[in-house]
Amino acid sequence: MIADVEDNNINNNNNIFDEIDDEDWILEKPISVFALDPADRRVLKVADQRDAVQKKTFTKWINFHLSKRQGLHVDDLFVDLRDGHILISLLELFTNQTLPREKGTSKFHALQNVEQCLQCLEQDHNIRLVNIRPEELVNGNPKLTLGLIWRIILHFQFSDITLPTTEENIPVNIKQTIAPITIIQQPASSSQIKPVKISSISSTTQRRPSFDQISTNYRNMLLIWARQQCQGYPGIYIENFTHSWRNGRAFLAILHRHNPKLINIKDAYRNSHRENLSRAFDFAQKHYGIMQLIDPEDVDTDEPDEKSILLYIAHLYKVCTTLPIHPFQQEHDRVNLEGELAYEYTNLASDLLQWIK
Repeated sequence: MIADVEDNNINNNNNIFDEIDDEDWILEKPISVFALDPADRRVLKVADQRDAVQKKTFTKWINFHLSKRQGLHVDDLFVDLRDGHILISLLELFTNQTLPREKGTSKFHALQNVEQCLQCLEQDHNIRLVNIRPEELVNGNPKLTLGLIWRIILHFQFSDITLPTTEENIPVNIKQTIAPITIIQQPASSSQIKPVKISSISSTTQRRPSFDQISTNYRNMLLIWARQQCQGYPGIYIENFTHSWRNGRAFLAILHRHNPKLINIKDAYRNSHRENLSRAFDFAQKHYGIMQLIDPEDVDTDEPDEKSILLYIAHLYKVCTTLPIHPFQQEHDRVNLEGELAYEYTNLASDLLQWIK
């Protein structure tokens, strides 16, 4: 009996190791990783997976903008940015300025180019760059490279995000609206929501806001917007920019809100997560030119990357705010969707009962 228990424990431990230490991942790690607790290795692996998704998403975003300049393309984000030329070209596209650059190929020239980019961001655009040093970027440091690109994205991609207001032109209270349990029940019409441009962080002082403050503020504004877009759609509740988007319904609801004739929202309650996500991304790219920065498997996962989803939503926001809103307030539509949701729950309950038996 004791031997059986020990064998079971060994098998269970092996299952844990099989789940965490897949061959491709663990072979790239230093030997010290083997000494970590399995739970710590799990955290490390999830972080690496998120970094991989970010690398892919940020590379697509950069190439989307670089396509405006002939001959520029990024294949490996951690290699192609090291000499500073891609970074300079990217900043020139966003700022409409011509930045000086060193044409040599030595590490010294690369450091000069990267330093020029960092000075442009800090001095000309007031972007805080804490612990991001030229030598780290020239050496291809993955974490700092991703951190720099995210700061560039926040400043140049998110700067046009506005905070919706009420009918009285009073800005929505972020603290009240962001509470996870707060779901606005009444659908909003285009006449009820008015955008108001606010600074990247509200403050009565002249002190430059921290990067985390700016990031959180943009996130909250997008969260408010996404919640308003999904009002009236049964079973769709936006609490975050990770798991709330996993089944794809929120993406389809936003697209349906602006183009109800081309999106059959009922299908979202019948189809799988991957089907919904593929349909939403394909529709957004075909009809609105929104580049598919993320793939269905990046969203339909236990540990989605928030920054990648946020970046895609920011693109969706930029397009949708130029389109008319079709209030989802017809009672018969809501009843039909609630019926679809009830049908889905019934099927799930039936499957559960069959499994129990």
